Amino acid sequence: MEWKEEFLFIAHRGGAMHAPENTLTAFKKALESNSDAIEFDIRRTRDGVPVVIHDEDLKRVANIDKRIAEMTLEDLKKIKVFGAETIPTLEEVLQELGSRIIMFIEIKDEGLEDSVVTLLKQYNVVDQSLVISFNYTILTKVKNLYSGIEIGLLSNTPNVPINAAVKSKAMAILPRYTTITPQIIKEAHSKKLKVYAWTINDVAQALKIINYGVDGIATDNLLLKSVITKQLTLAKFFKK
Repeated sequence: MEWKEEFLFIAHRGGAMHAPENTLTAFKKALESNSDAIEFDIRRTRDGVPVVIHDEDLKRVANIDKRIAEMTLEDLKKIKVFGAETIPTLEEVLQELGSRIIMFIEIKDEGLEDSVVTLLKQYNVVDQSLVISFNYTILTKVKNLYSGIEIGLLSNTPNVPINAAVKSKAMAILPRYTTITPQIIKEAHSKKLKVYAWTINDVAQALKIINYGVDGIATDNLLLKSVITKQLTLAKFFKK
Protein backbone atom coordinates (compact mmCIF):
# COMPACT_ATOMS: atom_id res chain seq x y z
CA MET A 1 0.00 0.00 0.00
CA GLU A 2 1.12 3.59 -0.63
CA TRP A 3 1.25 4.60 3.03
CA LYS A 4 3.95 2.05 3.72
CA GLU A 5 6.30 3.94 1.42
CA GLU A 6 5.54 7.41 2.80
CA PHE A 7 6.77 9.32 5.83
CA LEU A 8 4.00 9.41 8.43
CA PHE A 9 3.06 11.96 11.07
CA ILE A 10 1.06 9.82 13.50
CA ALA A 11 -1.43 11.47 15.88
CA HIS A 12 -0.55 9.79 19.19
CA ARG A 13 -3.79 8.88 21.01
CA GLY A 14 -5.45 11.12 18.44
CA GLY A 15 -3.29 14.14 19.32
CA ALA A 16 -3.45 14.33 23.09
CA MET A 17 -2.39 17.98 23.26
CA HIS A 18 -5.55 19.11 21.49
CA ALA A 19 -8.42 16.97 22.81
CA PRO A 20 -9.10 14.27 25.41
CA GLU A 21 -6.86 11.38 24.39
CA ASN A 22 -8.24 8.27 22.71
CA THR A 23 -11.69 9.79 22.12
CA LEU A 24 -13.76 10.29 18.99
CA THR A 25 -13.30 14.04 19.41
CA ALA A 26 -9.52 13.61 19.33
CA PHE A 27 -9.69 11.42 16.25
CA LYS A 28 -11.88 13.92 14.42
CA LYS A 29 -9.38 16.69 15.22
CA ALA A 30 -6.56 14.53 13.90
CA LEU A 31 -8.48 14.06 10.65
CA GLU A 32 -9.12 17.81 10.41
CA SER A 33 -5.43 18.56 10.98
CA ASN A 34 -4.43 16.35 8.04
CA SER A 35 -2.53 13.83 10.15
CA ASP A 36 -1.23 10.89 8.13
CA ALA A 37 -2.22 8.30 10.72
CA ILE A 38 -3.84 7.91 14.12
CA GLU A 39 -2.51 5.80 16.98
CA PHE A 40 -4.77 4.52 19.74
CA ASP A 41 -4.82 1.90 22.48
CA ILE A 42 -7.34 -0.84 23.17
CA ARG A 43 -8.11 -2.84 26.28
CA ARG A 44 -10.56 -5.60 27.17
CA THR A 45 -13.70 -5.09 29.25
CA ARG A 46 -14.99 -7.74 31.61
CA ASP A 47 -17.42 -8.87 28.91
CA GLY A 48 -14.67 -9.07 26.30
CA VAL A 49 -15.29 -5.89 24.29
CA PRO A 50 -12.28 -4.00 22.89
CA VAL A 51 -12.46 -0.39 24.13
CA VAL A 52 -10.17 2.52 23.35
CA ILE A 53 -8.22 3.56 26.44
CA HIS A 54 -4.54 3.59 27.37
CA ASP A 55 -4.47 2.93 31.12
CA GLU A 56 -5.45 -0.32 32.78
CA ASP A 57 -7.62 1.62 35.24
CA LEU A 58 -9.69 4.80 35.41
CA LYS A 59 -7.68 6.68 38.05
CA ARG A 60 -5.94 9.18 35.77
CA VAL A 61 -8.68 9.71 33.22
CA ALA A 62 -11.77 9.71 35.47
CA ASN A 63 -10.54 9.68 39.10
CA ILE A 64 -12.20 6.32 39.65
CA ASP A 65 -10.32 3.45 41.30
CA LYS A 66 -11.49 0.65 39.01
CA ARG A 67 -9.75 -1.46 36.39
CA ILE A 68 -11.07 -1.71 32.84
CA ALA A 69 -10.97 -5.51 33.02
CA GLU A 70 -13.35 -5.44 36.01
CA MET A 71 -16.04 -3.41 34.24
CA THR A 72 -18.59 -4.27 31.57
CA LEU A 73 -19.07 -2.08 28.53
CA GLU A 74 -22.38 -0.91 30.00
CA ASP A 75 -20.53 0.21 33.15
CA LEU A 76 -17.88 2.08 31.17
CA LYS A 77 -20.38 3.90 29.00
CA LYS A 78 -21.74 5.64 32.10
CA ILE A 79 -18.36 7.25 32.75
CA LYS A 80 -16.94 10.43 31.24
CA VAL A 81 -13.16 10.55 30.85
CA PHE A 82 -11.56 13.92 31.51
CA GLY A 83 -15.04 15.04 32.52
CA ALA A 84 -16.17 15.29 28.93
CA GLU A 85 -16.06 12.17 26.77
CA THR A 86 -17.25 8.58 26.83
CA ILE A 87 -14.84 5.75 26.11
CA PRO A 88 -15.35 4.50 22.54
CA THR A 89 -15.30 0.88 21.49
CA LEU A 90 -12.98 -0.23 18.73
CA GLU A 91 -16.05 -0.84 16.56
CA GLU A 92 -17.26 2.74 17.09
CA VAL A 93 -13.86 4.06 16.03
CA LEU A 94 -13.86 1.92 12.90
CA GLN A 95 -17.38 3.12 12.10
CA GLU A 96 -16.24 6.73 12.49
CA LEU A 97 -12.90 6.54 10.72
CA GLY A 98 -13.63 3.87 8.16
CA SER A 99 -10.99 3.99 5.46
CA ARG A 100 -10.34 7.72 5.93
CA ILE A 101 -6.96 7.39 7.66
CA ILE A 102 -4.20 4.93 8.54
CA MET A 103 -4.65 3.41 12.01
CA PHE A 104 -1.94 2.22 14.39
CA ILE A 105 -3.88 0.03 16.84
CA GLU A 106 -2.04 -0.87 20.03
CA ILE A 107 -3.39 -3.96 21.77
CA LYS A 108 -2.73 -3.72 25.51
CA ASP A 109 -4.45 -6.89 26.76
CA GLU A 110 -4.22 -10.49 25.67
CA GLY A 111 -7.51 -12.05 24.65
CA LEU A 112 -8.49 -9.35 22.15
CA GLU A 113 -6.74 -10.79 19.12
CA ASP A 114 -9.77 -12.60 17.66
CA SER A 115 -12.05 -9.58 18.11
CA VAL A 116 -9.55 -7.19 16.54
CA VAL A 117 -8.94 -9.38 13.51
CA THR A 118 -12.69 -9.95 13.03
CA LEU A 119 -13.50 -6.22 13.22
CA LEU A 120 -10.70 -5.13 10.89
CA LYS A 121 -11.90 -7.62 8.30
CA GLN A 122 -15.58 -6.78 8.86
CA TYR A 123 -14.98 -3.05 8.29
CA ASN A 124 -12.60 -3.70 5.40
CA VAL A 125 -9.74 -1.71 6.95
CA VAL A 126 -7.02 -4.34 7.06
CA ASP A 127 -5.02 -2.47 4.41
CA GLN A 128 -5.17 0.77 6.44
CA SER A 129 -4.17 -0.81 9.75
CA LEU A 130 -0.99 -1.62 11.63
CA VAL A 131 -1.60 -3.68 14.77
CA ILE A 132 1.09 -2.90 17.34
CA SER A 133 2.02 -4.10 20.80
CA PHE A 134 4.83 -4.47 23.29
CA ASN A 135 3.59 -8.04 23.70
CA TYR A 136 5.23 -10.47 21.28
CA THR A 137 2.62 -13.16 22.02
CA ILE A 138 -0.24 -10.86 21.03
CA LEU A 139 1.37 -9.95 17.72
CA THR A 140 2.19 -13.56 16.88
CA LYS A 141 -1.41 -14.60 17.51
CA VAL A 142 -2.77 -11.77 15.35
CA LYS A 143 -0.46 -12.77 12.50
CA ASN A 144 -1.39 -16.43 12.86
CA LEU A 145 -5.09 -15.56 12.80
CA TYR A 146 -4.77 -13.57 9.59
CA SER A 147 -1.46 -13.22 7.81
CA GLY A 148 -2.72 -10.26 5.77
CA ILE A 149 -2.71 -7.97 8.80
CA GLU A 150 0.49 -5.99 9.27
CA ILE A 151 2.01 -5.94 12.75
CA GLY A 152 4.59 -3.80 14.53
CA LEU A 153 6.64 -4.45 17.67
CA LEU A 154 6.84 -1.63 20.22
CA SER A 155 9.99 -1.10 22.29
CA ASN A 156 11.12 1.24 25.06
CA THR A 157 14.57 -0.17 25.81
CA PRO A 158 17.98 0.62 24.28
CA ASN A 159 18.13 -2.94 22.96
CA VAL A 160 15.64 -2.43 20.13
CA PRO A 161 14.27 -5.93 19.31
CA ILE A 162 14.96 -5.97 15.60
CA ASN A 163 15.50 -9.73 15.39
CA ALA A 164 12.31 -10.42 17.36
CA ALA A 165 10.39 -8.20 14.95
CA VAL A 166 11.79 -10.10 11.98
CA LYS A 167 10.96 -13.43 13.62
CA SER A 168 7.36 -12.38 14.18
CA LYS A 169 7.04 -11.31 10.52
CA ALA A 170 6.46 -7.72 11.57
CA MET A 171 6.33 -4.88 9.09
CA ALA A 172 7.77 -2.40 11.59
CA ILE A 173 9.44 -1.71 14.88
CA LEU A 174 8.31 1.21 17.00
CA PRO A 175 11.04 2.29 19.43
CA ARG A 176 10.90 5.10 21.96
CA TYR A 177 12.66 8.02 20.26
CA THR A 178 15.32 8.28 22.99
CA THR A 179 16.58 4.79 22.11
CA ILE A 180 17.02 5.41 18.38
CA THR A 181 20.38 5.78 16.66
CA PRO A 182 21.28 6.00 12.96
CA GLN A 183 22.81 2.53 13.28
CA ILE A 184 19.53 1.07 14.52
CA ILE A 185 17.68 2.63 11.59
CA LYS A 186 20.24 1.24 9.15
CA GLU A 187 20.03 -2.27 10.60
CA ALA A 188 16.22 -2.25 10.66
CA HIS A 189 16.01 -1.05 7.07
CA SER A 190 18.50 -3.69 5.98
CA LYS A 191 16.04 -6.25 7.32
CA LYS A 192 13.09 -4.62 5.51
CA LEU A 193 11.55 -3.16 8.67
CA LYS A 194 9.94 0.26 8.87
CA VAL A 195 10.85 2.35 11.92
CA TYR A 196 8.27 4.59 13.60
CA ALA A 197 9.46 6.62 16.59
CA TRP A 198 7.35 7.65 19.58
CA THR A 199 6.45 10.13 21.09
CA ILE A 200 7.99 13.43 19.89
CA ASN A 201 6.43 16.85 20.48
CA ASP A 202 9.50 19.07 20.11
CA VAL A 203 10.40 20.44 16.66
CA ALA A 204 14.18 20.25 17.11
CA GLN A 205 14.01 16.69 18.40
CA ALA A 206 11.69 15.69 15.58
CA LEU A 207 14.06 17.10 12.96
CA LYS A 208 16.97 15.22 14.55
CA ILE A 209 15.14 11.89 14.48
CA ILE A 210 13.84 12.50 10.95
CA ASN A 211 17.43 13.13 9.87
CA TYR A 212 18.34 9.70 11.25
CA GLY A 213 16.07 8.19 8.61
CA VAL A 214 12.95 7.04 10.47
CA ASP A 215 9.79 6.30 8.51
CA GLY A 216 7.47 8.25 10.76
CA ILE A 217 6.98 9.83 14.16
CA ALA A 218 4.13 9.69 16.65
CA THR A 219 3.26 13.02 18.25
CA ASP A 220 0.70 14.51 20.62
CA ASN A 221 1.10 17.82 18.77
CA LEU A 222 -1.12 18.07 15.71
CA LEU A 223 0.71 21.24 14.61
CA LEU A 224 4.05 19.47 14.32
CA LYS A 225 3.45 18.22 10.78
CA SER A 226 2.90 21.69 9.31
CA VAL A 227 5.83 23.21 11.23
CA ILE A 228 8.25 20.45 10.23
CA THR A 229 7.07 20.47 6.61
CA LYS A 230 7.66 24.21 6.35
CA GLN A 231 11.12 23.96 7.89
CA LEU A 232 12.19 21.12 5.60
CA THR A 233 10.81 22.95 2.56
CA LEU A 234 12.76 26.08 3.50
CA ALA A 235 15.91 24.05 4.09
CA LYS A 236 15.66 22.53 0.61
CA PHE A 237 15.02 25.97 -0.88
CA PHE A 238 18.14 27.50 0.66
CA LYS A 239 20.27 24.56 -0.41
CA LYS A 240 19.49 25.24 -4.08
